[in-house]
Amino acid sequence: MNTYRMNAVMAGILYFLGTVFGILSAVVGGEVISSIVQAKPLTSSDLLSILAADPSRLVGGSFLILLMGISLAAMTVFLYPIFRKDSKELAAGMLLFRGALEGTYYFATTLGFVALFTLGKEYVATGADSAALQSMIKVVYQFMDILGPAGTILFLIGATCLYISFYRTRLIPRWLTVWGLIGVIPYMAYALLHYFHLDTGYGLYLQMVLMPQEMVMAVWLIVKGFNPSAIAALSAKANVN
Repeated sequence: MNTYRMNAVMAGILYFLGTVFGILSAVVGGEVISSIVQAKPLTSSDLLSILAADPSRLVGGSFLILLMGISLAAMTVFLYPIFRKDSKELAAGMLLFRGALEGTYYFATTLGFVALFTLGKEYVATGADSAALQSMIKVVYQFMDILGPAGTILFLIGATCLYISFYRTRLIPRWLTVWGLIGVIPYMAYALLHYFHLDTGYGLYLQMVLMPQEMVMAVWLIVKGFNPSAIAALSAKANVN
């Protein structure tokens, strides 16, 4: 019987790497990227002064964001063949939202920060006296600020499909999937509040239910893999269908 051990390990590794790349992007990218990640937008004067001081940090941070997007989108490829044995609709939802759309969001985010880097270099080269350039930098940054919660909403829809699939199939313990489903609720609240500019200042705390769950799940997949009895049940179900 195929236990899909490699699928579990690869999904776990990609989950783990995606999270690590995301954390490192905020560290390497400096205040500009971390302000978007933490939903604490910079003022126009602070943004311009940071870009004038060192716009190059955006390049390293944006590259790590690209790696995060690749890792998390690729993760769905290893889970899809198993989930589709239970529900093709849920599996397709995960592949679409956590794979294609979330991956596109990270790619767009990378391009946005690269654009900020380019504008920042030009801002320094022109002597920081171009009103048009300052306006362009401000618009791109505001676009990145609103793109963040929009991408988070896509991620959470895909995450919901993933957790429901895990719950139905029992491939991992149900307490772990219930933890994920519970964590989606405050995380979605954070995304909607930020999207409509109703931030309460508690955004990080609203994310903290789900963030550790994903790391625990990644480690579980790497170390434990899938439940063999659940794999057997899925194989039997697929044969009957």
